Amino acid sequence: MKIYVDEQKRYEDTKATGQCFTAVGAIGLIAIVLLDTGVIKLAALDSVNKLMVSIVMGLVFLIFFIIGMKSFMELKDISKKIDRNNSLEKEIMEYVTVTHKDELMTLASLGEKGDACSGDLYYKRAELITSIITEKYSLLEESFLDHMVEEIYSKIYSDIVEE
Repeated sequence: MKIYVDEQKRYEDTKATGQCFTAVGAIGLIAIVLLDTGVIKLAALDSVNKLMVSIVMGLVFLIFFIIGMKSFMELKDISKKIDRNNSLEKEIMEYVTVTHKDELMTLASLGEKGDACSGDLYYKRAELITSIITEKYSLLEESFLDHMVEEIYSKIYSDIVEE
């Protein structure tokens, strides 16, 4: 079972990754150029060691810079997915809470009367919500479906105290 990761959080993480890797890569590449041109002098380096440091560290910093740039390129796709998920989430929430309100309230009244234990009731309610959602939206990712079930469950049944 995959855990649902909010796309907004993923966007922020990817943006931070891009900023850090790009900055470190750019600063490192500038430092290598300054070292090679003699602006920065390190007494412990002779010409052979200086060449090795320049090549190895230059490649490392170039890789950092490329990773940062790739992260920035991913942001556009993540942004589209954020918009799509937000609209889909609203649509599903409205569909389930409006169209199937009577079915869901029937199970709510069971909890109030104490007809079933809270664990069984939770699973019955979650199963009903899952079946309602998958009836209309059959191609949802499992993690997103689980997220929606939890959101709808908490919206509908949060005011009911179960013992």
